[in-house]
Amino acid sequence: MPHSQVLPLHQAPAPGRDRKARIALRSPMELQLQLPSLLAASLDRDHVLDQYFVYISLDLKPASIAVVGHGYHYRQGKDSKHQAHYQLKIDDQDLARLQMTRARPFSEAELAWIEQTLSYLLLPLRHAFAYAQMQDLALHDKLTGVGNRRAFEVQGERLLKSALRHNRPCCLLLLDIDHFKRINDEHGHERGDLALIETAQRLNDQLRGSDLLCRWGGEEFIALLPETHLPGARIVAERIRHAFVEQTINGLALSVSIGLVSLLRDESLQELFHRADQALYRAKQEGRNRVCVDGQERR
Repeated sequence: MPHSQVLPLHQAPAPGRDRKARIALRSPMELQLQLPSLLAASLDRDHVLDQYFVYISLDLKPASIAVVGHGYHYRQGKDSKHQAHYQLKIDDQDLARLQMTRARPFSEAELAWIEQTLSYLLLPLRHAFAYAQMQDLALHDKLTGVGNRRAFEVQGERLLKSALRHNRPCCLLLLDIDHFKRINDEHGHERGDLALIETAQRLNDQLRGSDLLCRWGGEEFIALLPETHLPGARIVAERIRHAFVEQTINGLALSVSIGLVSLLRDESLQELFHRADQALYRAKQEGRNRVCVDGQERR
């Protein structure tokens, strides 16, 4: 049985003020019968916290709730004057920090009631964090840390649908390290792996946080650039190419070939990739270390 803790980080109300809850709170028995099953219905972190916020809102009318932990940020509502802070722990490991705010002060009875509700939140939230971590690992390339092919298929489909729905520009570049097999043959697979890791880092340095970068396989990387017209994407692609030409990677002189395309109306992700793959093939055929553009502007 996990050892769980809800540690209050706020100051209790001053003596003689708001010592009793101003509204009726659901009983401990009601909490025990209702809250655990409600929170255990999903492994999605947002859904778990949404359910928790809706449940306590009937009793407390909080203005906002915020949860921060393991690189995850959740917020509902708009912050108000009075705050209550809690550190959520399981088995002496910090799970998350929670802040709740409200326009009027929390009474001692309400703070005790919040702590009781949080005790039921701990285990479902830990399961949701663990599930999110598993999902994150499943969508990342172990060697380079960027997204893998599955991540591109899942997240790329979402970005593409959004671009088509809102009639926004979007570009795709497919990149291949030139003569990569020669690196493995002449310098060993360890040097080859280091080159792949550094390649991913250089690509990240040249791309925006909103761009989707993934390792497609082997020495190929793929990047989806939302809200980007073809001329702008061409500048990005050339900047990437020059980043490899101008500086060696672990003593190795590398170059890259890039195929670049812009999204056409009603085009699928597979069709967009196919055109990028053809452009990359031309870049290889025409001598490598170059960017080849499909040439079809978005209609």
